[in-house]
Amino acid sequence: MKTDVVVVGSGISGLTAALFLAKKGKRVTIVERTARPGGALKRFKRQHTSFDVGFHYTGCLGDGEILAMLWAYLGITPHLSVLPFPEHGHDALNIEGLDQVVRAYFSYEQFGDELNRIFPDQKRAIRKYFAKIKQICAEIPFYNPDLELTPFLRGYKGASQSLYDYLEELTPDRNLQAVLASPAFLYGVPVAKASVEVHAMVAHGFYSGAYGIDGGGQAIVNAYLQVLRQYDVMVLTRHKVESIQVEGGQVCGVVTDQQTEISCADVIFTGHPSAVPAMVPSGFFRPAYSNRLLELQNTCSMFAVFGTVNMESAGQEPDWVNYYHFPNGAEVLPESVEVGSRRALMMTMPGRRDSTCLKEKGNGVILLRPAYWREAIEFHKTTCGNRPADYLTWKESVAEEMIGAAEKNWGDICGKINPLAIGTPLTFRDELGGVEGCAYGAQHGISQFNPGARTRLPGFWLSGQSTLMTGVVGAALSGMTTAGEMTGLEEMWEGIRQCR
Repeated sequence: MKTDVVVVGSGISGLTAALFLAKKGKRVTIVERTARPGGALKRFKRQHTSFDVGFHYTGCLGDGEILAMLWAYLGITPHLSVLPFPEHGHDALNIEGLDQVVRAYFSYEQFGDELNRIFPDQKRAIRKYFAKIKQICAEIPFYNPDLELTPFLRGYKGASQSLYDYLEELTPDRNLQAVLASPAFLYGVPVAKASVEVHAMVAHGFYSGAYGIDGGGQAIVNAYLQVLRQYDVMVLTRHKVESIQVEGGQVCGVVTDQQTEISCADVIFTGHPSAVPAMVPSGFFRPAYSNRLLELQNTCSMFAVFGTVNMESAGQEPDWVNYYHFPNGAEVLPESVEVGSRRALMMTMPGRRDSTCLKEKGNGVILLRPAYWREAIEFHKTTCGNRPADYLTWKESVAEEMIGAAEKNWGDICGKINPLAIGTPLTFRDELGGVEGCAYGAQHGISQFNPGARTRLPGFWLSGQSTLMTGVVGAALSGMTTAGEMTGLEEMWEGIRQCR
């Protein structure tokens, strides 16, 4: 088999990079190790109820915002139904010890008014925080498209203050600290290791607006696949790329676990960078670089409960609200395992705003709690379909704890929760390829220098959450920038800017 470019992995970074290159006239083949393309965006069903694993809502889809521009440029937008959260939509933040719920509206103005109401003696700190987030993002091309892209990509990974230290200096109010730190849940870096800049890049998108997609993450995957077919991009599933072939100091192809050989001049690897040293022949990367990839610290994993609720027993039907419980203080996402009420928890019911799920009664509920690899280390040598009875007992006990906490915090909203599927760090590792079950790839933190798209091996490129930013927006942008590094960053960037 012969092609111009092999893209390893079919998550949104791989799909985005493949489509950019196909639009440039490249012959592209996507190689995916699982049976279905889409990575964490894929949906699954249990008892006729659809669930999203990795997509629940996103920012950056407003007019002139980066994901909207990107999807317009790629031709994805006409195939999607974007669902803007209405003015009353928000994240409901339940902070341990605070006697009222904080409504984190998806608007700087609305959210600011809410914070000033709840924390009237902290207005100066609130104003300074929002000004800081805006100032940081005004210097980032993804949020200020008038800027050139190349200087940012070459220089943005500098030293920074930790989010924890910043919030400790900003305000002594531990409840306000928790509220301002809460977006850390969406990028999975312990607050003590998270930089203010990375926090700003994630938080700003949601402070500017939030959006769902009718059909969830699967609709995004389907839209990409529909456009990719127009460019004759091949998607090869059930094949895992095991080695990168090199000839004359240049990439010349890949070999899969099915012994399929694909000749190509370029390979984009979208998985965790720690897998790279074993795939590439020795001698092409310096030992220091290989060690850096192998020693990357990872984002947290997740425990996930996918279930249904008895809507008749609930006091109201959640639709445009996501529910969070956080401990107070800046360290809402700690570096070590915490127990009891100190654990963060999210409850979301995206099916209440999704036409597909509404046809299925729309009563699906998802609970998510940050997890640590050491919580699952006892079972790390086991595989799907081959877990011991102790594993089943353990994950069911975690699910019971999460359900109990959810019903305690939000019982008037969700009623009784019936679990249908449970995910652990091992699920994220085995089903989604997350090293140590990481939910957002390698950490983007103050103590770590993540690899960029370019490598020392001509024709070998990196992409994915570990290289640039996390989440749907970050992964899509990583695919965009990798393709741009290959074909010309500023020309690509100018084309995207024309879609404002």
